[in-house]
Amino acid sequence: MYLSSVSSRLLLYDTNSWELKKSYGCYDGIMRDISWSDDSKYLLQVNAKGLIEILSPADHDIRSLQHIPLKDTWSASFHREGHRNIAIGTKSGNVMIWDTKNKTITKTFPSPSQQSSVNFISYNAKNTSLASTLQNGDTVIYGLVSNIPVLTIKLPCSKSISAMKFHHESRSLIGLATDEGHIVLRDITTNKDKVFFENIHASPVSDFAFSLINKDVLLSSGYDRIMHVYDIRLQNVVSTIRTSYTLTSIAMNSENQVALGAKTGHILIYDLRDLTNPYKVLKGHEEEVKKIAFQPIRKKTLSTEVSLREDVDMNSPLKVQSPVRTRTSDVFFINDTPPKPTLEVSGVGDNNLAADSFLVMMGLDKSNVDFDEDANKSAEFERKSDRHEMRYRQLDVEKNISKISTPLNSRTAENFALPSPICVLNGVTDDAKCSNINLSNLKQLNNNQVASMDPKVVDELKDFIKLTLSDVADDNRNYFLHIMMALTKQKLYLEKQLTSMNEQMQSVMQNQSALLETNRKLALQLDQLKAQQSLL
Repeated sequence: MYLSSVSSRLLLYDTNSWELKKSYGCYDGIMRDISWSDDSKYLLQVNAKGLIEILSPADHDIRSLQHIPLKDTWSASFHREGHRNIAIGTKSGNVMIWDTKNKTITKTFPSPSQQSSVNFISYNAKNTSLASTLQNGDTVIYGLVSNIPVLTIKLPCSKSISAMKFHHESRSLIGLATDEGHIVLRDITTNKDKVFFENIHASPVSDFAFSLINKDVLLSSGYDRIMHVYDIRLQNVVSTIRTSYTLTSIAMNSENQVALGAKTGHILIYDLRDLTNPYKVLKGHEEEVKKIAFQPIRKKTLSTEVSLREDVDMNSPLKVQSPVRTRTSDVFFINDTPPKPTLEVSGVGDNNLAADSFLVMMGLDKSNVDFDEDANKSAEFERKSDRHEMRYRQLDVEKNISKISTPLNSRTAENFALPSPICVLNGVTDDAKCSNINLSNLKQLNNNQVASMDPKVVDELKDFIKLTLSDVADDNRNYFLHIMMALTKQKLYLEKQLTSMNEQMQSVMQNQSALLETNRKLALQLDQLKAQQSLL
């Protein structure tokens, strides 16, 4: 695992030995930001001019894989799942989503009324919301289902935000740090502060980080050379560390290691369990350490994404070949894999590349179709289908499984009008027995092969089905939550309108009653005048 830090160059340190392993730099000035993808494969770097670059540390040296060719970019953030979708903020305040696979913009959100550069941008824990903090102090929350701004956070205590990020577990909790030394944790559902640490630092808060071990622990660093450790639930400061350096950045990993970047170029490494003194001081930078980040632990899931290495020129000397060239589950190397005899069910099928996966027979695998289709497919379809199609590719078809042995595929196999291979006797087909398909033999073969199926494959199928159902349930829940939110807003609006109309009606009725009373008095006075005239 690496610790990454940026100043005028990007440096990667080994977190076991704390030795400098890699260095990269091709721009002038201090880099703006550095962050890791959630799958720990790639780095997202923003240089001093706002240009965004995707890097890979997997080779012997850091390698540039993709430049995002957009104008006036100023901030960027990886999606919380994988590396395909990148949120980008511009100097004019625009926010968009960049697809690293198709190299196109898939979403563009409405522009703010006042143009101001997007200094920080962050996805929430469940990728249902996207926050962008503008230079004027406003933080706009966009709904990734409705694709519209749903909330604008304006802090009454400050108009200068120095750091912003969502909590890594709570989807509705967002953290904001200010130049006045405040730290605010706000719930975007109610738009109310959950925690407010006022003037906790004597100078601007440079950065803060949520603990990956305890969701209620928060750490912050400031230009006052102080690091604070907070308990969010109890809303108090647990520990305070005073250093001899002006702190510019902070990061924490899942092994209780805390890294602090300083203006002098130093990086202080602490153990959260013993904050008495730093147990390591790294001096690799000559200038201010702008940002530091630990490489996350790679999650063991069935979900995979298209490798950005496929975009590199095939003739490049840095092109890395796949270490496994014979996996039929790898869609991108399927042409290099000789077909297995046990998988030949449909006879001649040279053009049917999708037949190498039993999921195609189930009607589930859309990966090859999606890969070859025109890039103008709707972004909504890609958003919902991307996670599922990547899970299908991860399942290994070569582990003692064939198409006709798949229990879910037995009905499809019965529809094939082909002679069964078990009816071939000494190379001559027995027409008396096998002129028609013997379905009982096929079913018997299915049952025998299902019984001998690798238990790991069965477990992978179960995990795949659980993950698929869980994702579908999450999408449906988020969709209905947004619908209910919209209906609730409409209901409140209508109730307010109805209340206003009732008040107007009451006012009209009161005025009408007053007019009737005035009319009655005038009629009485008129009768009195007529009576007086008659007497005269």
